[in-house]
Amino acid sequence: MHLGIQFYTLTKNLVELKNVHKTLLFFSILSCGIFACTTAEKPEEEVLNQPETVAKTITTDIDADLPTYRFQFGSLSLNQHMKDIDPIVFKHYGEFFTEDFSIYRLDRIDYLAESYFIDDINLYYIDSLLVKIQAYLREDKTDEFLRKYGKAKILISDYHNKKLLETEDVITKKDGKYQVNEKLDAYKLKWGRKHLDIEYSVSKKADTTKILQPHDIRRFDDKRQRYKLTFQTKDFDNQLAWVKWESYKQSRGLVAEPASDK
Repeated sequence: MHLGIQFYTLTKNLVELKNVHKTLLFFSILSCGIFACTTAEKPEEEVLNQPETVAKTITTDIDADLPTYRFQFGSLSLNQHMKDIDPIVFKHYGEFFTEDFSIYRLDRIDYLAESYFIDDINLYYIDSLLVKIQAYLREDKTDEFLRKYGKAKILISDYHNKKLLETEDVITKKDGKYQVNEKLDAYKLKWGRKHLDIEYSVSKKADTTKILQPHDIRRFDDKRQRYKLTFQTKDFDNQLAWVKWESYKQSRGLVAEPASDK
């Protein structure tokens, strides 16, 4: 009887030990699973903890390419000396007839403050003095110049416009303001001043088929230009005539050589 009780107790203890072992094994497996899951999820946590990459926005400073230097057309004045010309804005184009007659041309229009309505500028020098300023405009300024300079002489030379004036008036009234007849497509306006002459040429039917060589002086009085404003000294025509005469004498060998001392 006593041995039976001992066997029963031993068997019961073995069962309890087995259950404990199973319990420990279960918790060991569970712990390994949790550790394995934690280990597997670690890279994902590291990725989430990395700083975010922010896309950089490239901005361009548009003012960086705009020239800060500005040349004013109004700073030009007849009889200025050639040494006072702005070398940044104007470039020597060439000499014509004689070395005393030089022309400079606008080279950097991006430096010109009035480039929004002036397309090109020519400067004429005789004996190193500025005697003629010529500006080519982008649009018609007839009405503006009439208000600014006052009454003007109008010159019309082509047949079409002369025929038009047989039935039309030169000056018409529109919206209470007087203006040059819009039907006229080629004319010149002239204003006389004490020391200079002002001329404004309009040619809305300019011949664009005419081709001139790059260094042809006629490019500087090109009839194809639609709107041309000119300021020149009172004696410009006489000075130019003298230059041409000197050029003619040189071409014919009529220039007297200085007497040599013998």
